[in-house]
Order: sequence, then structure tokens, then C-alpha cells
Amino acid sequence: MSEQRDGSGDRTIRVLALGVVRRGSEGESGNEILVFEGESPESGVYYRPLGGGVRFGEDSVDALRREFREKLEVELEGVGEFGTFEDVFDCGGARHHEVALVYEAGIAQRWPYRLDSFPAADPETGEEFDCLWKPVSAFTDGGETLHPEGLAGRL
Repeated sequence: MSEQRDGSGDRTIRVLALGVVRRGSEGESGNEILVFEGESPESGVYYRPLGGGVRFGEDSVDALRREFREKLEVELEGVGEFGTFEDVFDCGGARHHEVALVYEAGIAQRWPYRLDSFPAADPETGEEFDCLWKPVSAFTDGGETLHPEGLAGRL
């Protein structure tokens, strides 16, 4: 099995900034979070809050704002610390190591809250994906997989 490496061949740890955006109020049965759906050859379908990599020298909150701006063309408001999560996992035949700095935030524009799902794209990779609102209970009741590991228990 290979390992995640940088351009020089050194093993790397990827730092992510992720945003937990909620729709509905706490305690409501309709309490949902905004996620994208991914698929791993090893574990199947999983979900993760939106965000992405923190660049060298970039503040993680700035990275989170940039990622939402680039992928959804929206601005964040009320950004606050939620927690730090670490994952070491295998995907696509390679070992990966990620540290996710997770924030709670709202989206300033109202349109994402009115749609159950909508398309987005990563301008750096050209990858297109769907964003969707999933009930927190889908993850806390153990039915769906939410990354990073441990996040579901904190929701």
C-alpha cells in the first residue's frame, strides 16, 4: 500500500478547514447539515461537510471562506470553532492522514437553504459534485457515514 506524499516524496498530513452549516433549529426533527456525498472503494458512500485544504501560510478560517466562495459562490457568516478531528485512513490503495479544523457557520445568501440539493464544483480540479442537506439523525443513529470520524457524535 502506498502513502500520501508531497512532491518531494515525503509523507504528508493534509490540513482541512470544514464548515458545519445547519438548516432548521437544534432539537427540531428537521435539523440538517449541508454535506457532499463521496464514495470510497474501501468503505462505500460517505458524507463530509464542505470545505477543503488549508494552504501553507493561510489562516484556516480564511481557507474555509475561500473554499465556500470557490465551490458555491457564497459568503459565510457567524463562523465559530467547533472542533478538531484527526483521521488516518486507506483510500484508493494509499494511506492518508488528515487533520480537520471544523467550524460552525451560516451562509449569508438564502438560496442554499431553499434547495434540498444543488450542484457545486471544485475550480482547482474541475470535479463536479452535489451538495445536499442530510438530517443529523442519519449520522447519529449510525446509518450513514460522516467524515471526519467522530464528527457525528459531536453534532
